[in-house]
Amino acid sequence: MKRANVASVFKWEFRKHIRSPLFLIFTFLVPAIMAITGFLPGFIIERMSVAEKALWVLDETGQMVEILDAALEDTKFKAEFVEGDVEDLTAQVSEGAADGLLHIVPASLETGEMNLYVRDIRDFSRSELEQLLQPAFTQYRLGVTGISPQEFTFILAPISVRMSSVSGEEENVLSFIIPFFAGMILFVSVLFSGQILMQSVIKEKRNRIVEILLSSLSALELLAGKILAFGALALLQIAIWIGVGATVASRFVDLSAIGLDYTQLLYALPYFFLGYLLLATLFAAVAATMKDAESGSQAHGLVIMIPMLPLFLSAPIMMAPNGVFARVLSFIPVFTPAAMLMRLGAASIPLWEVVATSLILLVATVFFLKLGARVYQGSLLKFDSAASIKEILGMLTKEQL
Repeated sequence: MKRANVASVFKWEFRKHIRSPLFLIFTFLVPAIMAITGFLPGFIIERMSVAEKALWVLDETGQMVEILDAALEDTKFKAEFVEGDVEDLTAQVSEGAADGLLHIVPASLETGEMNLYVRDIRDFSRSELEQLLQPAFTQYRLGVTGISPQEFTFILAPISVRMSSVSGEEENVLSFIIPFFAGMILFVSVLFSGQILMQSVIKEKRNRIVEILLSSLSALELLAGKILAFGALALLQIAIWIGVGATVASRFVDLSAIGLDYTQLLYALPYFFLGYLLLATLFAAVAATMKDAESGSQAHGLVIMIPMLPLFLSAPIMMAPNGVFARVLSFIPVFTPAAMLMRLGAASIPLWEVVATSLILLVATVFFLKLGARVYQGSLLKFDSAASIKEILGMLTKEQL
């Protein structure tokens, strides 16, 4: 296999597909949706929350005036304490004299239940008002019972149990994020790029472009160049998604304070990259045996279901990540990426297992690449029909490409 030929195929495929409408739409549509769903609701809520509301407060107890006046100060609820008949006041509210009327009766001090009469029920945030009233009523009750705020804080102070191993390793609930996230990205990228890869192979086969390509390249060189090109496109796509996702997430979470263990990334990378190469090889080989795009789409769904099997069996794997079942799946190459990425996030995996499964996956990837190239070469020139199982088995038993 000549590296120059592989590089030529890589450049050609990369340049061709990076400009394709499907790639551009899918690459930038997902970040656009992330940005819109992340920023737009907050933007709307901020604009809605600054709209002032004229709130009348009818306090029949006379106990909450000063406390509520302080609690609602500098909020969007502009409180005005009024007196009079409830029916007359609600009639004035309905005519637009105020946005709402809060009615406090003696029983409200014990039960916390009050009546709120509003002019437009769809334009008044009851939950936001409740959040402001709760501390005021708590302050009143503390004063009545004689409990100081310090004593109240002491009584309600929560307990926590920090777990660590005898070796000093502390429990990190977020330690599963990087392996799990890497697994999700792997299958999302394979789903998208694998579909485009299959369609590209089938299109070249139908258009008989492959005859020209195979006259100057070997099937292995063509296959390797295609897989590397689509892998680069997938990485570019993932980088854009992660960049936008991190920007949106930073609006809600202090990412620097999460304390992620990035050493997990070193363990996850081999399974991500080798898993992609293995699955992409299967996609290309299967696509070469298909007759048209419709059958290719059906085969795409079938191929992706096999390596995703550990995800469907996640419950026993997560419950016993170092159990026999999880370990057996980890040493079966097509299941290795998903099984190991889940296990890395759920438990401490012995280093020898990480090394062993990575080597097995590497050997399997090279093995499947060579077998895939045989199927690829033998099927590409069958323009008008799909390859049968007998024919595929015959291709796999050939000595050389």
